[in-house]
Order: sequence, then structure tokens, then C-alpha cells
Amino acid sequence: MEFPLLILLSAAPVGAFDVIYFHLWKFRLFKRPESFKEEITHLLRGVLVPAITGILLLGQPEGNWFWFVMFLFAFDTLNSFLDIIFEPGSRAPRGVPPTELAVHFVGITSMGAAWATFALAGWQARLHASVLRAHAVDFLPHWFLTFATIGLLGAFLLAIFEAALFVRALKRRSNNRVAELAVGAG
Repeated sequence: MEFPLLILLSAAPVGAFDVIYFHLWKFRLFKRPESFKEEITHLLRGVLVPAITGILLLGQPEGNWFWFVMFLFAFDTLNSFLDIIFEPGSRAPRGVPPTELAVHFVGITSMGAAWATFALAGWQARLHASVLRAHAVDFLPHWFLTFATIGLLGAFLLAIFEAALFVRALKRRSNNRVAELAVGAG
């Protein structure tokens, strides 16, 4: 069960770069009305991936926990599929730059690899009692697990920050519409 976690942890900086550089800084997707659907998929991913990673950091999912993580992976895959569908309309007329497409390729490939290795490594555990079985003591050095936990907290904080920017932009758009309606009625 260590491989899926290591894949997720190694892909995390790529995902953080995508969110910070492309979504928040360069394109400010949270402000664009055309990007509403894409932003929803990003916010979902900002919860799903850290949730999967956090569960795997806590232990090896068995029984119903195994199926729950499988569901989270499946939901993330569907969410990524929708993100790909929404992106062209969201980014018009600029389009999606090739470097961002490359970042997405790495992210989607990493998630697929993590899901596949999780399913293969844990398939027999699907029938066990529902538990998060503790990792082997020598699984990863203590300092690395501490670093991973801090990174996981950072991922949740980044998702909260992006959501706050999105909600603020929605409120501003709503207030602008109300003001326009008031001017039009007067």
C-alpha cells in the first residue's frame, strides 16, 4: 500500500503548482464567470486528493475503508473527466497553454497510477474487516511522514483559500447584478 501513497506524495507539488500558478495567479479562474464549472471541479479535486492521501497516510484501508477509497478515486476520475470537458469553454478565447496541459497530463497519469497500484495492492484486503491497518514501522522515515502531513495540511489550506476566493468573486458578481438591476429599474 506504500506505492499509491508515494505516487500521490510525489505528484502533490505538480498539483500545487497547477493550482497556484495557473488557476489562481495566471488565469484567476475564480473570477471568471465562464470558469464556474471548471472551478467547481478544481474545488472538488482540492478535497478529494488530500482526503485520499490522508487516509493512506493513516493506514492501509481494508474492508469498507478499501471500498471508500476506491469510490474516492473513481469520483476523482469522473471529476477530472468533467474538468477536461469544461476547460475549453472556461478558457476561451485564450485556450489552455501547452505547459498547463502537460501539468494536467502528469497529474492525471499519477492519479491513475496511484489508483491502479492501490487496487492491486489492496484487492485482497477488500474482504477483510473494515479497518485502517497501521503501516509497517519502517514504512517511511518519521521526518518524511511529518513532512507529508504538513504538505497535506497545506493542500487542504490551499483548497480553502481557493474556495474563499471563489465565493468572494461570486458575491461580487451577485452584488454587481443587483446594482445593475437597481440602476435599470430607476
